[in-house]
Amino acid sequence: MAEGVVSLAEAADLPVERVGGKAKGLGRLVAAGFPVPPGFCLPVDVFTATAGLEAGGENTGESGLRDETVAQVRACWEALPSPHGVAVRSSATNEDGVAGSAAGQYESVLGVRTFDELLAAVGRCQRSRHSAASGVYRDRIGLAQGAPAMAVVVQAMVAPRWAGVAFTAEAPVADDDHLVLVEAVEGLGDQLVDGTVEPNRAVFSRKEPHAPVFTTAFGERMGETEGSEGPLRSLVRTALAVERALGGPQDIEWALDDTGLHLLQARPITAAVPQPTQFGDWASEVPGARWARMSICDSWLSDPLSPLFATTLFPSLIDRWATNWGGPRRLRARSPLVPEPMHGTVNGFAYLRFDFPLSEHPLRTLRLTARWFAFHLSPVERRWRHDILPALQAGLERARDAPLEDLTSAEVLRRIRAVEDLSARYWAVIGGLAWHWNTSEWLLGMVLARGGRRTAGLTPGSLLVGDDRLAHQADRALDGVAAATLEDQEQLLQEYLGRFGHLVYSLDTAEPTAIDDPSMLRSLIVGRRDSGEPSSLAPALGPDPAPAPRLGHGPLGRLRRGIHRWANHWSGVRDEALHHFTLGWPFMRAGYLELGRRLVRADLLDVDDDVFYLTGPELSGWVHADAGDARWRDLVRERRLRRQWQRRLNPPDVVPADARIMLFGSDITSLALFGAERGENKGDGLSGSAVSPGSYTGRARVIHEFADADALELGEVLVVRQVTPAWAPLLTRASAVVADVGGALSHGSVVAREYGIPAVMGVRTATSQIGTGDILTVDGDAGTVRLGSEP
Repeated sequence: MAEGVVSLAEAADLPVERVGGKAKGLGRLVAAGFPVPPGFCLPVDVFTATAGLEAGGENTGESGLRDETVAQVRACWEALPSPHGVAVRSSATNEDGVAGSAAGQYESVLGVRTFDELLAAVGRCQRSRHSAASGVYRDRIGLAQGAPAMAVVVQAMVAPRWAGVAFTAEAPVADDDHLVLVEAVEGLGDQLVDGTVEPNRAVFSRKEPHAPVFTTAFGERMGETEGSEGPLRSLVRTALAVERALGGPQDIEWALDDTGLHLLQARPITAAVPQPTQFGDWASEVPGARWARMSICDSWLSDPLSPLFATTLFPSLIDRWATNWGGPRRLRARSPLVPEPMHGTVNGFAYLRFDFPLSEHPLRTLRLTARWFAFHLSPVERRWRHDILPALQAGLERARDAPLEDLTSAEVLRRIRAVEDLSARYWAVIGGLAWHWNTSEWLLGMVLARGGRRTAGLTPGSLLVGDDRLAHQADRALDGVAAATLEDQEQLLQEYLGRFGHLVYSLDTAEPTAIDDPSMLRSLIVGRRDSGEPSSLAPALGPDPAPAPRLGHGPLGRLRRGIHRWANHWSGVRDEALHHFTLGWPFMRAGYLELGRRLVRADLLDVDDDVFYLTGPELSGWVHADAGDARWRDLVRERRLRRQWQRRLNPPDVVPADARIMLFGSDITSLALFGAERGENKGDGLSGSAVSPGSYTGRARVIHEFADADALELGEVLVVRQVTPAWAPLLTRASAVVADVGGALSHGSVVAREYGIPAVMGVRTATSQIGTGDILTVDGDAGTVRLGSEP
């Protein structure tokens, strides 16, 4: 066995109790042939028993080395090729192991150029094992009491152009869904490790050719554009080779200089790697375009889009919507006011264009405004009731006249497209209806706020709620299922699904409806039956029993009552219109899944719902020209992985971040974004849009997937990403709601106001910063969510 100072290669075969975790890990990298800067290790036994305990300043030279070892250290240092100096780093016996990484708990000194500086740096490393911070760390993760033994590594410095870390998996055990995350800064990597700068990031597939999951300026700068092989992919390939060599996922420090890649450290990943929520570049793919998460893109499409929805129904919905105020597509194409394309995605999330050069074309702007008012002030309700809704219902009846399995693939696709077109026409008319129900509720709120003591305590929500609303009917129907005998429950549930099973959790057709997966409803029914209680809304159903006296008499009273009748009418229209909007979604999903099954039989896909990860043109090409691709399996896996990773991100309201909407010198961005308010999160609180008044303090229940919604208990605060019509049964159990997305006019906000529960929407990071069991105070008047401790 080598005695005294040892090379890194020798450290690979020595016990960790002698050379520490870092030196042994570097030694294993060297032994496996990986590019590691040259260096040596000062083992535990070259130090005195009191090393690190001596008093003295950092530059006294009190290294703790045994006298007989100092000369050997000098010889090794002088023989080390190190034109840029050396790095002196701790290598504690409890460092970089499977039980704990001790990352950042012990000392590292960079840029050491003289022997006296080297001795001083060695002493600093030794003293760091006795620091208060390292003691707290050891206690926290349950390591043995007392300071560990400490070896020290000395390595030649490199002068990197880039340096950073690479995580080969997201957890201590890798699986097929994990990715390789690369973080990098220009120059030395210590600023990244210290957390003093925000790094550049890139994410890659674990499978060859290690394609990037996101396209970022950083990735392009490093040569990762399509068709090129740059240093980042080489780094990923090397990192995965390290993982295989060391027997598990690794956290790898690396540096890239003019001579190539250098590995500075590799430690086992000991805990799940938190993923950044603002990852990547939020930049438009259309030069000069500005984008906003408004209208359909917010609470209806809170997650990244599936490729099929993004290239079929989404553009169809937006095209029909734009026709309302911009005219037919051929007219919009000639207008300098209406940008094309109107729809797009950034990092997978849906956005709409809002770079309208209104101030540059005042006459055209007036004509566009006139068309907008002409549509919204037209008899839009009559058109909806007597034209659009009947056409949708009749189209769906025609679509059901033959089983899908009896149709050719071309016939199945034609029927899907017909239902998509009917649904898009329906969405277009909702834009006109929404103006009325939003305006009437806003005006009712204004007159109530100015009614003094007479209308104190009255809110639009308390006056507009009614037991004839479909959301309330659905809730009572679930109560009826729960109260029925076990023999009758299944039949009653099927009747419920026949009326309400088409309601969606997301407009993306890749997401199941209640008809596809009624498991959550079954859990809610069991919970209501076992508790012996109806939903929490039951006592509150019905409008204010006597609103007229509260609204007053005389001219002002008549005005308030008139506005109340107007708002109540349009509240009912909203309830009915949104209920029918997604009638076609189960049929579209069924049609796509039928095509997916045929693609599986054709040996082009693995499972039927892989079809949602093809694009519209790809699917159409296979249906009409048998243009399938044997590579679709790999492509679908990559797209699934990308969408799964994108779900963790929090998309900004506008892209680029400083984009504004100006009209003749006035900033109308807030108006264009439907009043969404983004407050600054401060201290122990989060901020969003105040959408339903009142305050409530209770325990949080964070629901990431609707399948887990049955865990919500009566009286808890529901914390979710978005609230769409299908979530209404869940709101009956919640005493307050907090959502990542949504504004005052979103569906979830309206339902919360009608149910009379405090709600704050548009918090953006609620589901990532709040944990189930946290005590929250939700203030629906101020738009704040305060995190506290249980009283």
